[in-house]
Amino acid sequence: MRYPRLRYRSERDGLIASDALLLCFYMQHPNERIAPAVIRALELFRERIRPLELEGYQGGGQVNRLDDSAWRKLREETLEPGPDTAALLILEGKSHRLDDLYVDYRGLDVIPLPWPDRKDDVSVLYLRLPTEYLEEQGPEQVRALALDVAAELPFNSGYVDFALCSDVWDFDKALELIRPRYPGVHLASGSANLRMNTWVDGVHWMNFLGQPVLGKLGGVAGLREHLKFPGMSLQDMSGDRVLITLGDHPEPGDVESGQTLPLHRALAKLLEPHLFHWKLPYFHLNTEQMLRWERRFLE
Repeated sequence: MRYPRLRYRSERDGLIASDALLLCFYMQHPNERIAPAVIRALELFRERIRPLELEGYQGGGQVNRLDDSAWRKLREETLEPGPDTAALLILEGKSHRLDDLYVDYRGLDVIPLPWPDRKDDVSVLYLRLPTEYLEEQGPEQVRALALDVAAELPFNSGYVDFALCSDVWDFDKALELIRPRYPGVHLASGSANLRMNTWVDGVHWMNFLGQPVLGKLGGVAGLREHLKFPGMSLQDMSGDRVLITLGDHPEPGDVESGQTLPLHRALAKLLEPHLFHWKLPYFHLNTEQMLRWERRFLE
């Protein structure tokens, strides 16, 4: 399957929004508890995406070459960042562009953070691949990769989907690329969004659910009772977690082709009380516009 190329460029020809394949996992655990699992997941990810390679890392205010020596140092710093220190690990492909490889891990030192405006922050592993990876490797390989990565992580929630990535301050421009034609394309930040608490970040092709939302929905048995739809699959995972998959591949939901995304709508209805809503102020996008987009599967 070929996916639409969704790009928005600034007046200076800078890429400020781009389609991509996202794997994202939210964990309500401090770094010291999850760092070994995250490192295992990252090493697996780096090995499985070959011949694509992460070639740089951010440090000291610049991008540095990611060789074996640098990775050993980053690995050590993530596993043992020091007392009362959060972990930050940002790895990049050949470029800094939104259509390239990108890894953003934010491991908090303590959860919840002691500041009222940061009370919803959680640790996040954000993995971005170019859309070409999905097209060339196929959804089955993407699914296998995502399952193996997820198996390592004590996630509260997570997802895999075809997405449009943008800085949140450019969401207004990005949204115009997908509204109203592609409701199945997830509008996502170009980096990790920490303010997830235990909410669920939308409805996707692959939906990973853990506690507490899974328990509130009646566990795996409760989900099976409510989600009896052809094309929707549930896979029980160890550690009281589940994967809900909608169809065989990510679906942009092209309305010009008559795609109505009934599986997305069914899951959205079930997850409605637990869905995340953006609360940040926007320069060009008002709250009503964003809420209308977030509720596109509910109306």
